[in-house]
Amino acid sequence: MQPTTEAADSQTALRAERKQAQRILYDLLIVILAVIPIIICEFGIEPYRRGFFCDDESIRYPFHGNTVTEVMLGLLAGGLSLVMVIIVEFVRFYRRVELSERRNFFGWRMPVWLYECSKQISTFTFGMLLVLDATELGKYTIGRLRPHFMAVCQPILTDGTTCNDLSNRHRYIENYVCAGNGYRIEDVRQSRLSFPSGHSSIAFYVTVYLAIYLHYRLTWRGSKLLRHFLQFILLMLGWFTALSRVMDNWHHWSDVLVGILLGIVGAVIMTRCVAKLHKDGRMCNLKLSLPRAPTTTTLQEVISTPPPYTLNTMNGFSNQQYCTKM
Repeated sequence: MQPTTEAADSQTALRAERKQAQRILYDLLIVILAVIPIIICEFGIEPYRRGFFCDDESIRYPFHGNTVTEVMLGLLAGGLSLVMVIIVEFVRFYRRVELSERRNFFGWRMPVWLYECSKQISTFTFGMLLVLDATELGKYTIGRLRPHFMAVCQPILTDGTTCNDLSNRHRYIENYVCAGNGYRIEDVRQSRLSFPSGHSSIAFYVTVYLAIYLHYRLTWRGSKLLRHFLQFILLMLGWFTALSRVMDNWHHWSDVLVGILLGIVGAVIMTRCVAKLHKDGRMCNLKLSLPRAPTTTTLQEVISTPPPYTLNTMNGFSNQQYCTKM
């Protein structure tokens, strides 16, 4: 009977690995599908060509470099999130004395805490791709001109005149070419991609997601304020990134506002509906069995018993019997 049992266990393990491989394959396919719109927008199409008024002061600001560069944003989105998830998951499993536990992953006995890290990071990355998809869709559909559009584009009308000519004042210009003297072609192209702010949407997605993640996954009895202080630092990183976009004349305030909303909505949906951090964290569903007291008393009698539904306090139940404090 023993060989039969071992064969059955082997078949069960093989089916489980096949299902796992199938699930990973499907997830990779979905991630690739999420990346495709970003590639198409960045390399395949041109943004909507929006016209402008020559005397529009909102697009006549000088050009400045980025205070928060794309490299810095990448370090925030990739580096900081990766390091934070690894540290938090390691500490959680270390405190629960579960670091030695392992899980079979295609023949490799993978540590469970590392497997949990990969799950959290993959969910976080997928959500960030979706937020970036929504941002790119807005940029290339609206084609809003950045505050420094005039300084970078230096438009020349089809009749050879420019916006400096008095005859073009108060005119809505649609047919023009950008001289772009002193600027790269990519700078000219980027000058028509103001709405919404990509820096703001990504920064707020990352910081809000990590703040919610810390709320449910990080505890330290040495200080009740540590988690909240880290959350504050994260949100301030996102806030400063958003403010810098207006400060550097790369976005209008409304672009930044919509970018912030996109990031927050994306982070809340991912943590609530996909990662479901609230089910593994500090939420406590207190379900008490309320005994029913006798209700045979008539209207003429003095009621000496408690109301029909009361909490039986004689049993000495405490809140910790229903909710485990992390």
